[in-house]
Amino acid sequence: MTNSSQSKSKFSSKPELKQSTPLAGAVSKPKAAAVPYSLPKIMAARANAHRAHVDDPTNTRERILFAAVEILNTKGFGALTQTCVAERAGVRQSHLTYYFPMRNDLLRETAVYGCNAMLDAMSGGIDSGAITLANFREFLTADIHDRRFARLMSALIVASDEDDRIKPWLASFEEANRQRLQDSFHKLGIDFSHAALELFHATMVGALILDLGESTTQSLIRTQRIIQQAFDLMLASAQPVPIKSASAKNIRNIENNANGKTRKKST
Repeated sequence: MTNSSQSKSKFSSKPELKQSTPLAGAVSKPKAAAVPYSLPKIMAARANAHRAHVDDPTNTRERILFAAVEILNTKGFGALTQTCVAERAGVRQSHLTYYFPMRNDLLRETAVYGCNAMLDAMSGGIDSGAITLANFREFLTADIHDRRFARLMSALIVASDEDDRIKPWLASFEEANRQRLQDSFHKLGIDFSHAALELFHATMVGALILDLGESTTQSLIRTQRIIQQAFDLMLASAQPVPIKSASAKNIRNIENNANGKTRKKST
């Protein structure tokens, strides 16, 4: 392995959870009651984009990450080898190791890729008005039966037990995810304490991983109930944020709710 490759295998202290370019069609406005944003649908959109540019040599890294997500979700963490991913992506293994020298480097970046896809689409949905405070609860559990987010998180936990370098990175990765989730709530016009958000996030991730372990209809129903109850509890502690932080549609909703309460008091 070259010096440049060795340097790439080192884990940075903070994950690069940047807001990437939105997916084509990811923020299109759906019918009023629809909740079109869920990880399966988001990854399906990426699959279409991937196939449309599969021959573009500049997309090698994206092709590798997409292949890794597919393998992780269909075959599990044990099948996530550099050889298997290179074959699925249609690239030489030397190309894969150029970007991801070690297996856990690949897993780490696959997690960032998958979570960014979901968080970017969520943020775009809020900006377009497709996701509102009224339907956010449903968004959280939309297509929950797919279980691919839980597979991703459980794979990271297993990997961190094998490689101590992942542990501090995983802590930073989860903190970055919580911050982006809080930013999304700010767009919806509400804010929570750091402790309330931590409790909700831990409850949601824990419930999803427990459901993955059981993978039954009963565990799925229980998980959906737990996540929605945790969200309701967190929502009960919400505080308003300055109106400029909310999206235009949610500003109107806040104003309408306030006007409605005023009219009731006057009558």
